[in-house]
Amino acid sequence: MTGSSKDKIKSEVTSRLDAALNKLYHIWNEIGICESQMQERAGTVSHHLCNLLEEMVEEESILRSQIQQNIVTYSDDIKKISGELVVTPFVPKESLTMLQKEKELRAKLEGLQQEKSSRMKSLKTLRDQDQNLCEMLCATPYYVASGTVPTRDQLKDLEKHIASLSAEKETRHKEFVQTKKLIIDLFNEMDRSPDTSFERDIMCEEDDAFQLSTQNMRTLKALHTELEKKKDDMKQTTLSLWLQVHALWDRLEMEESEREAFKKDKDSFKPHVINSLKEEVARCEKLKFQNVQRFVEGIRRELLHWWGKCFYSKKQMDEFEPLTDEHYTEELLEVHERELEKVKAFYEKYHRLLDQIARREELFAKLIEFERKANDPNRYKNRRHNCLLQEEKERKKLMKELPKVEDDVREAVRNWEKENNRPFLVEGVKYDVYIIRQREAYNEQKIREKEQRQKAKAKQIQEEMIFGSKPATPSKRAFGGTTPQKTPNKVRKTDSQISIHVNVRCKLNDTNKTPASVSRIQHTSVFASPYRRAPMSASKTPNNKSQKRRSLRLARKVLSERNTGPTDNDSLFSQTTVSSKDGGCGSSNASLASMGSYQDFAVGLNPTSRPYCRSSSIFPPPPHSPAKLH
Repeated sequence: MTGSSKDKIKSEVTSRLDAALNKLYHIWNEIGICESQMQERAGTVSHHLCNLLEEMVEEESILRSQIQQNIVTYSDDIKKISGELVVTPFVPKESLTMLQKEKELRAKLEGLQQEKSSRMKSLKTLRDQDQNLCEMLCATPYYVASGTVPTRDQLKDLEKHIASLSAEKETRHKEFVQTKKLIIDLFNEMDRSPDTSFERDIMCEEDDAFQLSTQNMRTLKALHTELEKKKDDMKQTTLSLWLQVHALWDRLEMEESEREAFKKDKDSFKPHVINSLKEEVARCEKLKFQNVQRFVEGIRRELLHWWGKCFYSKKQMDEFEPLTDEHYTEELLEVHERELEKVKAFYEKYHRLLDQIARREELFAKLIEFERKANDPNRYKNRRHNCLLQEEKERKKLMKELPKVEDDVREAVRNWEKENNRPFLVEGVKYDVYIIRQREAYNEQKIREKEQRQKAKAKQIQEEMIFGSKPATPSKRAFGGTTPQKTPNKVRKTDSQISIHVNVRCKLNDTNKTPASVSRIQHTSVFASPYRRAPMSASKTPNNKSQKRRSLRLARKVLSERNTGPTDNDSLFSQTTVSSKDGGCGSSNASLASMGSYQDFAVGLNPTSRPYCRSSSIFPPPPHSPAKLH
């Protein structure tokens, strides 16, 4: 407060006091109060005024003290709450008055108190949610020390914890609903009722009533896994029993009607189906021992099948001596069953490798089939272009796939040999040796087939040399510029006036000369008729065919007596026979010539090499050849 203001108030108070005292004294005078009483009353006024001023000063002093105390209290409270809230305590400026400090400290304290109240309220709400979720999930609540104010980070962590628990609850609840449905389905499929209280809780209680604790979820999964395993076991048991039943039915040769009657309403794997199958197996087993021989023979057929799938060699098959035992007993049946189980177990253990080898065998068989089709001379007959194109695409695809499969099989065989420390045998030999032998056998087979085709072709040529060739279809081309009225075969059958006389006493000498007529025979499938057409005036003999057949029989008889057998090199033309009646000479008997080789046949065509032949008329000489056959 400035001095001028103070002096102003002081002068104002003094003037007012003087005026008041004057008024008091005037009133006292009018009343007639004596001087002593006036002094006494004036003292009372003075005392009253002094007390009033003292009270006022005291009140103000108290106010000052209160403000000071508030400042200290607010400062302490702010410091305490700031510590609880983990914030920096508020410190007012030193230049502020006591009243300003008190005001700012009070406002800051109120803000901190509101923050604390808000945090505690949020903590209570979040704690309730966390407690409910933890009770449902049997999880540990988020820890916040009791009696303390949570920090903002703690509240954020608590919110994240609650969010994770909520998500876990949703996940577990969804998983529970799905697993419960699967478990109910499994119970129904297996025709089973719940046994334990946990199973009854799952089957009977509502979904929201189930406690989604970690232990319960683990137990739920374990129950589902157990039921799945039991289901698989029941399926496997049912499948195994069905295999046994079918095998027993096949061996017992059961009627199809009886089989269908038993199969009715047994397409599941429920306990009553398993029991029925076990009873059927027991019944068939009883019948099996009553039909031991039939069962042994059936198992032997199965053994051959499985040995083939496992690529057993003949030596390995022969090692099983009971295979040929004809003394049919129960012991022999058991031995066969053990062997069959052993082979099946071997296949099941290494079925991947064996299936790869079988795949390679299948591709190799297809390759052979494609080569057989490619070598077929009739493959273009009645075949569409698209079929041939598709066949060629498949063949190219096969040629690419087969080497890859063989490499995969070799790699699998090498891995198997490393794991088992012994060679893997296919039909008694190593796989590489087996492939080499297989290809060699196939090449030998192709050579044999080629030789057979050559022999068949040689035989065909030999028959055509004797009887003449027959075209596959009648030729429409003109012969010699004119169109024949009859086919070559019909012409040959009617030209009975042309004869070939070959003396069987002619000595046949070896020569390398080949007549042009024979050369034509080797290079064409349509033979010219070996007969000259008779003059139009020649008479026809009614019994011409009978005479020709009779002369052929006589010539063959002479040939069989004279022929000493052809050599290996000249076996292609080992025998040639032609016969007819000579219309020009009027002879009634026909002769037949037989050559031991092609050279003998060629020599027989040369007049200079046959001095003892009376006449010889074979095929007409080729064009531009001056030679004539006599």
